[in-house]
Amino acid sequence: MRIEDKMIDFESELLEMASRVRKSMSQAIEALNTHDKELALHVIERDDQVNYYDESINDSAIQTLSLMQPVARDLRLLVGGIKIATDLERIGDYAKNIGRFVIKSNVDKEFLNEEITELGNIFLENFDSVIEALKALNVKQAYAAAELDDNLDEAFAKVMMKFVDIAEKEGRFPIETTGILRNIERAGDHAKNICEQIIYIAKGQHVDFG
Repeated sequence: MRIEDKMIDFESELLEMASRVRKSMSQAIEALNTHDKELALHVIERDDQVNYYDESINDSAIQTLSLMQPVARDLRLLVGGIKIATDLERIGDYAKNIGRFVIKSNVDKEFLNEEITELGNIFLENFDSVIEALKALNVKQAYAAAELDDNLDEAFAKVMMKFVDIAEKEGRFPIETTGILRNIERAGDHAKNICEQIIYIAKGQHVDFG
């Protein structure tokens, strides 16, 4: 196979992994919001597919680096692609964590629905922007998508303040639920990491969004 064809396949696999991770997180958030244990189990089972893509992308990159001696942008795509796959795999893990929480917990399905929906929708909208930047390998889009993470951080901080109010008024603090919502916030950090790699692939520039 020519290196040009190999790189096309590599990009396609990376985008397919991103699409599957997006679906897993979307369904995990829906399961958390509706307390749908069957849907949560489906998310957990799909994590094996995400892990497969991570391993396949790594193997493909290593093989291409070893046998085809790629240069310039192709080299950056392979190196950056490995890191992107790692971040996608972590987001997939957070989706799986949410699924496990839904199955194990007995939290009232009406509890914090508004907050869960808000955080989940912000993440998914931000992640859609990241995927679009990845498809185009567009630097401007990557910067814009990374900045959107501030909205997720602000929304998470607002939820935490509500939890503090609950603790003060009712003498209880929903620790497990806050931990799961933090998974959504951390998924945003990994999405932001992907933006760093998009810029590296496109321009060879190293940026750190923190």
